[in-house]
Amino acid sequence: MPSCITPGGFLIGEASGISETAQGYPNTPGIWTKEQVEEWKPIVDAVHNKGCIFFCQLWHTGRASDNYEASFQVPRRLTTDEITQVVNDFRNAARNAMEAGFDGVEIHGANGYLIDQLLKDRVNDTTDYGGSLENRCRFPLRVVEAVVDEIGDDKVGIKLSPFAVSNDCIDSNPEALGIYMVHVLWITV
Repeated sequence: MPSCITPGGFLIGEASGISETAQGYPNTPGIWTKEQVEEWKPIVDAVHNKGCIFFCQLWHTGRASDNYEASFQVPRRLTTDEITQVVNDFRNAARNAMEAGFDGVEIHGANGYLIDQLLKDRVNDTTDYGGSLENRCRFPLRVVEAVVDEIGDDKVGIKLSPFAVSNDCIDSNPEALGIYMVHVLWITV
């Protein structure tokens, strides 16, 4: 267990799945059930007892999955209704994280996982959430809005990686993507 005795210690518990369908790798944590919330509580308490601030990173793997293992679904394009469900899953996971005692959440919108997949124009070929820069940013902005509405803007961060090439996610204009997301997040949140 890391020590955060000095002021300003900050930890992020990375890659906690927001739902059963968000899981894509074996042995990764989750935050969608009451049992998981209860299991997180002593961990969060231990980190707080070391003087740290502790955020839970909310994660959906999307198509980045070890789908060769029988326990994970083969990735496929989400329907519009499923996208709405995923937004709600992020909202519920944020609520659960706060119930577990975390100080806040970081939305994982990077490294080729679901949010990054919808942001990047070389991998996003959807019609409802694809095409223009503004349209590709709709989903992550809906997620941020839902999470902020649930737990407050002072407890929410988002990790973005517009220039990174992970899990085959590439954007033709990463600078414009990054600037647009920062601008919209700044004025709306």
